[in-house]
Amino acid sequence: MKKWVWHIGLVAAVGALIAACTSNETAGTSLETENSVAVVLAVQKDDGLPAARTKVFVRPSEFLAGANNMAYSKDYDGPESPVVESDSSVGVLNLETDDQGQLNLPRLKSGSYTIEARDDSFKAFKPVVVGDSTCDTVSIQMTPTGSISGQVYMPDNVSSVTVAIKGLDYFVETDSAGKFEFPSVPEGLLNVVGFVYRTYQVPDMDGETSTISNFMSVGSRNTRVESDKASENVKIGQKKIVIVQPDTTPKDTTPVYPVTLFEDFEDSTYGWYKSVSRYADAELDAVRNVAGRKGMVAHFVYTNDSNANWALMGHDLNGMKDLSELDSVVFWARAGYGDSTQWISVSFDVLLDSAALDRTGLENGKAWVHISLDTAWQRFVVTPKDLLEPDEHNIGGNIGWDEVKEHVTNLNFFGGGVTEGEPYELWLDDITIYGVKGLE
Repeated sequence: MKKWVWHIGLVAAVGALIAACTSNETAGTSLETENSVAVVLAVQKDDGLPAARTKVFVRPSEFLAGANNMAYSKDYDGPESPVVESDSSVGVLNLETDDQGQLNLPRLKSGSYTIEARDDSFKAFKPVVVGDSTCDTVSIQMTPTGSISGQVYMPDNVSSVTVAIKGLDYFVETDSAGKFEFPSVPEGLLNVVGFVYRTYQVPDMDGETSTISNFMSVGSRNTRVESDKASENVKIGQKKIVIVQPDTTPKDTTPVYPVTLFEDFEDSTYGWYKSVSRYADAELDAVRNVAGRKGMVAHFVYTNDSNANWALMGHDLNGMKDLSELDSVVFWARAGYGDSTQWISVSFDVLLDSAALDRTGLENGKAWVHISLDTAWQRFVVTPKDLLEPDEHNIGGNIGWDEVKEHVTNLNFFGGGVTEGEPYELWLDDITIYGVKGLE
């Protein structure tokens, strides 16, 4: 059995450490943590002196502060972290060097991480890879900070977007115009990401309260930051182009039955999120030309270790929508297995935060139906009469169509089935909604 112990200390031979950790094969530093071999981190100030009592933060390389269910505090200053508590199981550690500038890190899983050292005005970070290599030394020398400011092009019906720096512990909220600023960040090439992240409390499969989350990326931008300099006018997302042309066409006042191609995935799965329970996992992307179906389709891969857990892909409807006139939702889907153990659940959800619930007097919940899938593409039609009636326990948060139809906020597709060994996968395409006006 491997025993993972990281020993972080301050050593004088910085040049030797840099040479020991140089690799032409990986972007970052590879760490060998076999049988208690110490991984030594040299943290120095810009003048070369040891940086005792310096904050050290370890984060997974894909970490986005503010985009998960960790406990955050926005009232933090200087070298402090917004993350309230460490969680070594996910590679999130808040630490501090001692008077000698040394500390020990607990075991971390194999993967890519970012180590950052910071005090009030000096910071530095370095990407590292925990894996099999001969490198056991890392050096960080802090330098004066820089700043980043810019603007996010706001999506429709969104009043604020969260902006974070991938792999580091910084996030801010934009104002209503999308403006944001990081007044103090370490120098280097930073990936600045804009996103909308929401959490809701809903009943789970056992009738207990569970948290459901959704994440929507707005865009990202790689930004070079230099010490004592400001990186300004950073733009994130896509600016809308509106072309207005005079309309000389005679108006046709004949009523048109509303038919909305809600999603064909030809521009990828942008705008869709994935959400999972604690013991489930999922990945969502778009792929082309699957099993004879031309064009792009959504590809959802998920793992559930019991029927009490869940994984879903979903879409926010940009506010509450009245679907009381809904005729049907039509879509195409196929599964990875043909043994009738896999299904898809189509769910019309009300997902509101606590302030909206208090204001409207509504209840979070859903109306849904479960449909078996096959390995061949099939066309499915879901109507309101197909949706399950609720029982006295509201299992799975099902409160019935009559309770949600006038204020649906999200359309979700749950991946059904208990996966043992290999995960399940399903493909989804051409979601069309009939009978509802005003959908985009």
